[in-house]
Amino acid sequence: MFSKHPDDAALARKVAEAVRKAGGRAFFVGGCVRDALMGRQQKDYDIEVYGLLPADLRSALAPLGEVFDKGAAFSVLGIRHSGLDIAMPRRETLTGVKHTDFDIAADPFLSFETACSRRDFTVNAMLRDILTGEIIDPYGGQKDLQNKLLRPVSAATFGEDPLRVFRAGQFAARLGFRVTEDGLELCRGMEVTHLSRERVYEETNKALLQSDAPSVYFRFLRQCGHLKEFFP
Repeated sequence: MFSKHPDDAALARKVAEAVRKAGGRAFFVGGCVRDALMGRQQKDYDIEVYGLLPADLRSALAPLGEVFDKGAAFSVLGIRHSGLDIAMPRRETLTGVKHTDFDIAADPFLSFETACSRRDFTVNAMLRDILTGEIIDPYGGQKDLQNKLLRPVSAATFGEDPLRVFRAGQFAARLGFRVTEDGLELCRGMEVTHLSRERVYEETNKALLQSDAPSVYFRFLRQCGHLKEFFP
């Protein structure tokens, strides 16, 4: 699936060059790194910027277009008429039972390992330097990608976001990957009743419309005991 904004790749490089000139470093992160390594077409470009304070990042981006808050609570910026998500690494602290109950603080000087530790699976916890192509892979995502495994990055934090049960299922269906045994056990122990139907629908929609085998999604939910809450 192609990006809705075909010029995003070129703009991302301009972002990286502006960030480098200002003294920082810009990376592609998450799913766009995973998909590129798998040879899949890019849909979205998520960028994470290290080494620049928020005001300095805005100043660096300003010559490229109108900069706006795309997700103020998550320190995510956008450039008008593009699909880029430009964020800084952040710390997250669980504050309640819902998957949205997090206290979030941007910290552009986090280590790569700490910044990636908040992500769900190792295959989504890689960074790729936009200018050099260097891959930062603190949790062995490339190996799990080769073995087609969905392995939680951290048993300590994975269960803090119950939506990851449904993300695991739709990734398994879309990518043709297998959730590791420790991941399956973590999903079995998670409470998902606080999730909104809208968020579950979003993950279900991806499994149904972007997968060759949507049944994998539902089989996974049954396997970990979470089919009944939203699909009784």
